[in-house]
Formats: sequence, C-alpha cells, structure tokens
Amino acid sequence: MEEPSQERRLLLAVALSLLVLTAYQFLFPSPPPTAGRPRASPRPGSSLPTAGGTPSPSPALAGGSNTSSPAPRASASTAGALTAVADERERRVEIQGDEVGVAFSNRGARLVSWQLKRFHDATGRPEEMVQTIPGGPRALDVETGDADLDGRLREALFLPSAEAVTLGSSGEARLGFRWAEGDVEAEKVLRFRSPGYLAAVQVGVKRAGRDLPVKVLWGPGLGNPTAAEMEVQGYHAPQAVSDGPRGVERVLADKLGGPRVVSDVRWAGVESTHFAALWIPSAVPGTVELRPVETPGEEGRKKTAVVAAAPLATASETATLFVGPKDYTLLSRLDHDLARVVPVGEWIGPIVVPLMALLRWVHTWVGNYGWSIVVLTVFINVAMSPLRHYSIANGVKMARLSPEMRVIQERYRKVPALDPRRQEMQKEIGALYERHGMNMSTQMLVGCLPLLLTMPFLIAFYRVLQVAIELRGASFLWIPDLSQRDPLFVTPVLMGLSMFVMQRMTPTAMDPAQQRIMMIMPVVLVVMFHAAPAGLNLYWLSSNLCSIVQQAVTLRIIASHDERATRKERRRS
Repeated sequence: MEEPSQERRLLLAVALSLLVLTAYQFLFPSPPPTAGRPRASPRPGSSLPTAGGTPSPSPALAGGSNTSSPAPRASASTAGALTAVADERERRVEIQGDEVGVAFSNRGARLVSWQLKRFHDATGRPEEMVQTIPGGPRALDVETGDADLDGRLREALFLPSAEAVTLGSSGEARLGFRWAEGDVEAEKVLRFRSPGYLAAVQVGVKRAGRDLPVKVLWGPGLGNPTAAEMEVQGYHAPQAVSDGPRGVERVLADKLGGPRVVSDVRWAGVESTHFAALWIPSAVPGTVELRPVETPGEEGRKKTAVVAAAPLATASETATLFVGPKDYTLLSRLDHDLARVVPVGEWIGPIVVPLMALLRWVHTWVGNYGWSIVVLTVFINVAMSPLRHYSIANGVKMARLSPEMRVIQERYRKVPALDPRRQEMQKEIGALYERHGMNMSTQMLVGCLPLLLTMPFLIAFYRVLQVAIELRGASFLWIPDLSQRDPLFVTPVLMGLSMFVMQRMTPTAMDPAQQRIMMIMPVVLVVMFHAAPAGLNLYWLSSNLCSIVQQAVTLRIIASHDERATRKERRRS
C-alpha cells in the first residue's frame, strides 16, 4: 500500500508545480522585447510553433545547400496567443537547380518566378512559367475560404528557412516558410526532387490550434506566349486538362463556365502547346478544382485564363506539382502517368512514341533537328518504297485501261442503275481487267492496301513534329524556330510546287475535268499550311521530294519493262 501512496504524492507534486508556473505566467507576464535585443525566436528551418508556443523540430535540407537564413522578428506570447513569427523585411527567396530556377517573395510566401533553364523565349532568357497579374491570384497562393484571413496571409512577412537553396543534380531540397500572429499560424513547405520539375507541396493554416482546410493554386494560365507563337497554326491558349475515368480531357478556358471540380483524377491542371502545370492530388485518384478567371488582354479587352486549385485538408497532406515541358521521354520516367498529357494519339501513339525516340537518335548523329527531320523522312520513305512502288505500278495499269473503261461506261450511261443490262456492263469491265492481267474483284484492295499501310507511319511522323518539344527554338538554315511558321514562307511554297510536280507525274484514271480540279489542290494546301510550324512543312516537302524521286524511278523501271516486252513480241512475230 506504500508504493501506490508514493505515486499519488508524486503526481500531486507535479500538478501543483504546473499550477504554480501557469499562475505565475498569467499574473506576471514577461516584458516586451527591447528594440536593440529581440527575444529568442524559433530557429529557421524548424516547424511551426505549437499552440503552447514551443516549436517542434523540422527536417533539414536534404540533397541541397542553403545560405544563412534571415534574422527573424519575434515577440513574446500573451495569454491565449501564439509566439509571433515573422520576418523583419520583405525579401526574395530562391531555389536554383541545373534545369529550374524558382523564386518567391516572403510577403505571403508567394511565387514570383518559375523558370525552365533548358528552354528559352524569343529574347534568349529562360522560359518563364508564372504569369503575374497586378491584384490577381498568383501561383501557389493559399485560399482558406475566409477572404479576410486570405488577405492577411498574402500580406504577411513569412520567415523563410533560407534565402537561397541549391538543388543538386540528385536528391532533394527543401524550402519552408512560417508565420504566426495572434491565434493564426501558417506554414508552406516545398520539397523539390531533382531535376526540379516535381515539387511536393504542404500547406498548413491553423486558427486557435485547429487545422483549416486550404486550397493551393496554380495560375492564372501558364507562361507568357509571344505574338509569334500565337500566330502559328495549331496554337491554343493555356487550357484546362485532366486525366480521369474517361481519359484525358481538355477544356478551353472560356468553356469552363465557372468553377468545375473534377473528381477521381490522377492529375489535373493547366497546359499550353509545349508546357504543363499539373496538380497530383494528395490521394490518387483525387479531386482538383478548375476555374476560369478574367485577365487583362490587348487593347483593354479581357481574356479568360485557367486556375487549378488542389485541396489540402490538413498540414500533413501533400499535393505534388509538376511544372515543366511536355517532354514524353521525361514524363514517362515520372510517376502518375504524366506522359499522357502529351497528345501522341490513342490509336497511333504506339507508332508516334518510337518515332520520337528515333528522331532524337538521329539528332545525336546529325546535330540539327532540321536535317534530322530530312534524314528520318528519307528513312521512312525508303522503308515504304516497296509498297509505294507496287501502288504506282498499279496506277499505271489503271491509267492504261481507263480509256477503254470510259468507252464501256459511256455506252451504258443512260441505262438505269437497277436495269438488268447493268450486269452486262460489269461482265465487259471484268473482261477488260482480265485482258490487262488484273482481277476486278481484288483491284480495289490491291490499289488501296499499299496506301493504307504507309499512311499510319506518315501521319505518325506528322504527329511527332506537332508534339516534339525539341523543335521549340531549333533552327534550320533561314528558319530560326522550327516550331513556328517559316518567316519567308519558302517551305510552304516549295511544298505546294512539289505537290504539283507529283500530280503531273502520277498516272491517273481520272478524266481531264477531274484532273484540272485536282490541280487546284496544291494551291489550297499552300494557303492552309502557310502558317503551320516550319518543321511540319519541311517534313511534307522532304516527303514529296522522296515521292517524286521514287515515281521517276518506278516509271522508268516500268517503261524499261514495257520496252523489253515489246521487243519480245516483235521477235515472236
């Protein structure tokens, strides 16, 4: 019985000690710190203080280095209030890696720049992903649903864990921001994984010790496209994109109508032609909100941009953010099926992806993407040449029997389609095919099959040049950027001329009126594709030149074969 009595005395002594300490702090609060000597503040890099004012430790930077952190500004807590945590002045906070450079302002811990160092704009500077609108939302802003609190958070001077952080070529780097005032405390932590396109984002906001659910934004929009980029055929402004139960869905900004919550998604966000900013929810599949916002446009007109918001219920939840190029090879090495944001196509994708790898392989040997397009186009046409040869030879046969065919068709022109005499016309046509060594029942398949087999590869390479990020900024002869239109319009004009030559060389069974109509097609295509990316026109021109060479060779072979056949007939006679 003695041992339990001692335990009770010990517990009573601890309780009385705590009561005395608490009463002393309440009755005799600590004096405020003097201007010259601030009180000790939480160590930069530590996590937010708890409701009792005692900061808990936070993980140190992993895989990165940081400069000395700024001197914090702190004040002692009063009854029922947190220890104030804030920086002494506004400052720029950066994280720099080999491929990305990210900058924040500690005022609101707001993102001011996210640059991709591998890609450059028209001025030669790294491509900027952040679009800053005065008075508007910014990427990585935090919303709590309380407008007054959101305003306080945007204006608060957060205390950063470091002023500059270096992201190494491997590993991770951490950057954190903390702020506390009154009964509100907030923390934002980003962990970047090399090469820096992926960042794990944690945000915690507490009021009176209770977690508030928050939303972390990306947007408005993505990047700052130039006028030259917007003039390119196929350009689309940054739009909403998500990967959900129905696959990848894209919605134009002005078609959103209002805030749209997409559920059961692997990822969702904003995409442009060559870049993307995608939220991966804390739990996959999860929820992301897509909303339209109005932004200033040219000549005072408004334009609509997309904001993507990732919800976080507590500070322990993590949403992952991808900001970077729509590079299929890069994205395929990451998790969460991010490569699906590259529109390689559903049925033609299995051909597009190997061709993209083949284009890169050729570039490693050639050193220029323009010449790589030419070389790979020649390779594809050489591989398809046996099928094309057969198709051209079949076209020559059809052209030879075409006059006799028209005679038969003209003789039965006035016979109704359901008249039994139509069967006689079919018998005569069948006999005509037989005289020329052809089978009428299989001729359509024989004539179309080579074309059907070659077209998927030609379309696939066309798609490669539409989605390949490598062409952006790649020059070729007089063309400064293969992803933009030819500044001199040389390639579309030459493409049209090459099509005209092809049509003149190709044997055809069409009547003269139909041939004259077809001669308009090169002009139509030049008009249609004058603003297409120069890389696409270069590919089409190269392919046409390969076809012209093959047609000339095939026609020469056929003519030589016919001459030998004619000489044999003469010898027999």
